[in-house]
Amino acid sequence: MIIQIIITILLNVNNIDEINRLTKEAEIYFKNEEYDKSIINYNILVDSFDIKNEKIFLNLAHSYYLNEDTTKALENYTYATITDNYNVKSIALQQIGNISNNRNKLEEALEFYKESIISDNTNIDSKFNYELVKKRIQKQKQNEKQDKKDSDKQNKKDNKQENSDNKKNEDEGKKDQQENQQKNDSKDNSNKQKNNNSTDNESLEEKLQKINMSKKKAEMILNALNNNEFQYIQQLKRKPNKKKDNNKPDW
Repeated sequence: MIIQIIITILLNVNNIDEINRLTKEAEIYFKNEEYDKSIINYNILVDSFDIKNEKIFLNLAHSYYLNEDTTKALENYTYATITDNYNVKSIALQQIGNISNNRNKLEEALEFYKESIISDNTNIDSKFNYELVKKRIQKQKQNEKQDKKDSDKQNKKDNKQENSDNKKNEDEGKKDQQENQQKNDSKDNSNKQKNNNSTDNESLEEKLQKINMSKKKAEMILNALNNNEFQYIQQLKRKPNKKKDNNKPDW
């Protein structure tokens, strides 16, 4: 029994020494910017020695973040927030806010910075970042408002131009329609005149047909009438203007 206790103590002592060694090496690797090696050491501490405290998770998250693995960094920063150590929690929340900010998730970043400040009111970096992101959001909203205003103005201008073009096209259409109507009216009048002339001719022929007289015979009669009228006029010209005096001889 005593031997077993001694072995356990020796093992624990060896584990503590190994844990201390790995921790110190990880810190050295981190300072030397050898983030791959620091990640390996911290993961050994977490997986093999079940060292799962907020500081190990925070340092592991920093290593992943600086090694440009934001997915793993977010995972370990989240683990680091589960603690009563408000200083560590504030830093972890600040880093999550930084990642959100870099991804242009400004509203989300603002909320994480706010939680970071609540966890540790002395966190100056979170306060600075909070104000900076807040201004970015305000400016973004102003730009969106201005863009909308410009867009509405442009749409109004385009609609006005479109209405002007439509009216111009409509006026030109009416003008073309009037010209076409005038041409059609002129054509109709010409056709009507032709039809009237044709109707007059047909009426004369129809009248001659009713009295069984040919056109040639009618022309002969007309000529004869004209000749008789001419002879009558000649006779009138030959008659003396003075009355005959009965007291004078005829010669």
